[in-house]
Amino acid sequence: MSRGESRGFTLLEVMIASAIGVIVLGIGLVAGMQMQRRAIFEEQTMVAQSTGRAVKDLLASDVARAGMGMGNAPITFSDGDSRFAIQVWNELDMTTAHAPVFAADPSFEFPPSGPLYGDMRSDVLQLHWGDTRTLVNMAPCAPAGNPPAATGPIRTGNSSTFCTALGSPTSLQPPNGQTTPAILVNPQGSVACHIEVSQVQSASNRINANPGRANNSITTGACGDAGHTDWRKEGWLTMGTVSATYRVNWASGIPTLEYLAPGAATWVPISRDVERLKIRQAVINFGAPNDPYRWFPDDSVSRPSIDTCTRAMGAVCVADTSAGTNPGSDAELRDLLRERVRELEISLVIRTPRSDPSIVNPYQREEGFPLDGFKRRTFTFRVTPRNFVSAGKQPTGT
Repeated sequence: MSRGESRGFTLLEVMIASAIGVIVLGIGLVAGMQMQRRAIFEEQTMVAQSTGRAVKDLLASDVARAGMGMGNAPITFSDGDSRFAIQVWNELDMTTAHAPVFAADPSFEFPPSGPLYGDMRSDVLQLHWGDTRTLVNMAPCAPAGNPPAATGPIRTGNSSTFCTALGSPTSLQPPNGQTTPAILVNPQGSVACHIEVSQVQSASNRINANPGRANNSITTGACGDAGHTDWRKEGWLTMGTVSATYRVNWASGIPTLEYLAPGAATWVPISRDVERLKIRQAVINFGAPNDPYRWFPDDSVSRPSIDTCTRAMGAVCVADTSAGTNPGSDAELRDLLRERVRELEISLVIRTPRSDPSIVNPYQREEGFPLDGFKRRTFTFRVTPRNFVSAGKQPTGT
């Protein structure tokens, strides 16, 4: 073999080849990291979509049940506390008290003010319905030990005693020393009274209960008057109280959808991916029930949310054109509107659990949201409470 044929690589050739190898390897690593980052982010986006669907199903199910037993009739919880099966508070600041419904909650925070999250405040949604598993049919009172009477009031002269139909279940019987919260309702008369059941007397077809909620009693109106003519109407029912309240709290720095159970003092986290909860309510015109619903709020006609409507706002907040809808106060106007709610539109903004620092730009927005590294999905859906067309306030002639 000749000397020329045995020649190897020169040092320069080796260095060039090594440099090319390093470049190719670097490009491969960068591409691999980008693909891995993309895969992780896509996975988080899918998690956000799944979270959105789960929260949507939860809220839709609860809204559909709202008003079970009482429809859209106002529920009297205590003197000065009358609420509806669906109650919405627009961007409520819960750090201050909103008696008698909410005490001041120092653990609540709005999103940080400023250009990034200043428009991400959420509404508060509260729902009430009756537990049909505990339903008790009420009947006119008769002397103790006798079957129910054919006619008469369902409430005895003793304001804390109510009469049931023969053989009614004892599912509302509370443990010793406790009470069972329940709703005594006449859906045909659009009357609902919250009561605390202390005893179910199955042998004498009676329920002992105090009108009111916890330690707050009812002493006025039909619920507080044992001799009121409403107690002589047919169709009274009693069911255990079920309620659910939802809000978005930013106190931890991470937006958290929270739930408050009936009678509970502590909010429970449901999801840490829900960034905003907004609600619109559709109101029917009883004077023209075939007209399209009016939405509250509705920016296109400068219509505010129901809880901020006042008589001074005029036509945008008028209840409807039917007789007897001239409210004497702003509170009465809002009650008239809430009696006419027929549909809810709920908008949820869900964001990915983790941010991508490579797409952070605090001076730009994408699809209306800040470029803070999070990807977002918006879920907007409408729910018709199925109980609002079968009970409670109805158009004249229905």
